[in-house]
Amino acid sequence: MSDTPETDVLVVGAGPVGLALAIGLARSGVDFRIIERDREFRTAGVRGKGLNARTLEVFDDLGVVERILDRGVLNLKVRTYEGPTLVHEVDPAAALPATPDRPYRGMLLVAQHHTEAVLRERLAEYGVRVETGTELTGHTQDGDGVLATLHRDGRSVRVRARYLVGCDGGRSAVRKLAGIPFLGETWEEERFIMASMDLDGLDPDHMHIWNHPRFGAGAMALVPMRQDGTWAVHAAVEPDGRGELPAPTLDTFRRLFAERAGLPGVRMHEPIWSTVWRPTVRVVERYRDGRVLLAGDAAHCQSAAGGQGLNTGVQDAHNLGWKLAAVLRGAPEALLDSYQEERLPIARASLAATSAHHKAVFGGDGAGPLTEQFRTLAVAGADLTGLTLGYRGGPLGRDLDGTTGIRAGDRAPDAPCATGDGTPTRLFDLFRGPHFTLLTFGDHPGPARLPATDGLRRAAVLDPDGHAARAYGLRGDAVVLVRPDGYVSLTGATADPGTVLGHLRAFAV
Repeated sequence: MSDTPETDVLVVGAGPVGLALAIGLARSGVDFRIIERDREFRTAGVRGKGLNARTLEVFDDLGVVERILDRGVLNLKVRTYEGPTLVHEVDPAAALPATPDRPYRGMLLVAQHHTEAVLRERLAEYGVRVETGTELTGHTQDGDGVLATLHRDGRSVRVRARYLVGCDGGRSAVRKLAGIPFLGETWEEERFIMASMDLDGLDPDHMHIWNHPRFGAGAMALVPMRQDGTWAVHAAVEPDGRGELPAPTLDTFRRLFAERAGLPGVRMHEPIWSTVWRPTVRVVERYRDGRVLLAGDAAHCQSAAGGQGLNTGVQDAHNLGWKLAAVLRGAPEALLDSYQEERLPIARASLAATSAHHKAVFGGDGAGPLTEQFRTLAVAGADLTGLTLGYRGGPLGRDLDGTTGIRAGDRAPDAPCATGDGTPTRLFDLFRGPHFTLLTFGDHPGPARLPATDGLRRAAVLDPDGHAARAYGLRGDAVVLVRPDGYVSLTGATADPGTVLGHLRAFAV
C-alpha cells in the first residue's frame, strides 16, 4: 500500500481565486489541500482592488461579504483634472442605487491583501489552513488522479489528488506543466508604475485622475485606500532616450505629479510598496486537461483597466467548486466539461471589453471624461458589474416553457420575502450554501412531494410586495430551480417530481 498522502483536490495558489475555491470545497465537505509558494502572506500592495457587484454576491454566498464591505469603500467618487484644473466629477452611487433584486451595486474599493485575509479567516473556520512555502514542481496524471511533486523546506514530497486545480496566476506552474497554450500577447510598448504610499494634501473621499495628451485619461491616478490609511498611485510611463524606464521611486512619482498635475499642496512620502506593470492579454486554449483544471489568472490575463481580472477569476472558482464537489460524490465526469463551456466565453468577452476600456482610458488625444470612457465599454458589450453575465443556452439549463421571464442560465436575482410564519428573509439567504434551491411560486403540490434529497432545498416563501415575481418575470404559477452558484438551472409553469429529479441526476443530488 502506497504511503503517498492522498486528497480529493489539490488547490495550487492561495490568492482570492484559490481561497474562494477552497471555501466552496470546504462547505461541500470535500477533502482538499491548498498550497502557496510564498512563505508570507501579502500585507501591502494595490493590485486587485476593485470588487464588482457579482463578486460581492459570490462573497455573500460564501459568508464573507459583510467582513469585506467593512474593509473597503463602495462607489468612491471620482475627480478628473486637466493639470491643476478640476474638469469633471462623478458620483457612481448616484447612478447605481441598490435595488431589491440587485443588493450590491457599483465597485467596492478594497486592497487585495484585505480580501485574502478575510477569505483565509473564513477558510480557517472550516478548520483548513493554507500550506505556505510549498511549491508545485511537477505532476503526472492517469485515469484516476494526479500525482503532484511539491517542494517544501528544501525537500521534495509527493501527494496524490483526484483533481489538481491551478489558481497560481499568470505565470502558472500548473498550466505550464500541463502544456496548455496561453494565447495572446503582452503589450511591450506600454508600461505603468504603481505604488502604495502615504500622501498629504488631497481629499481622501475621492479618486483623483489626471489626463495627459500623450497618455490619455489615465496618465496618473491617486486612489485613497482607507483601510490602510495610504494611497495607491498609478502612472503611465515611457522610456527615456536611452530606452530606460523610470524606476517606481519617490523622486519619480513626485516628478510625474509635478509635470502632469501641478496641484499645489500635495506631498508624497516614501513608497511602502511599488512595482512596474505592463498589460498582458492572454487566454488559455482550454480550461482543462484531464484531471488538471485552471482558474483565474492562470487561465486568463487582461488589462487592469475596468478591474475585471480578480472578479472573473473568483467567478471561475464559484462555478468550478460545486461541480468538483458533485463529481466527487458521483455526478458524471462530463459535468466538469461544462466549466470550460460556461467560463471560457466569459473570459474571452472580458478580455475584449477590458482591452477596449484600456484603449479608451490610455488612448492619448481624444480621451474624454470618465462617462465617455464607460460609453466606450457599453459599445463593446462590457458589463463591469458582472450581473448580466450568464450561461443561457448552456449544457446545464432547461426551460420547460415560456412561463418565466428569467431563463435557465441567468443569474438568479435576490428579493426580500418572508417565510411561512412571516419572518423576513431574502432569496439570497435561501440560496446560500452548496445546495440547489427549488422555488415554487403559487400552488405546486407536485414538487412539494419530492422525496428528501441531499443537496436540494425546497423553499416555500411569501412574496407580499411582489419583488420576487417582478425579478423573475413571472406570468403565473412557476417553478425555478437554482444552482449552488446562484444561476437558474430549470424553469417552468409546473414540474412533476420525476422531471425535477431527472434533471438533478446529472448533478448527483
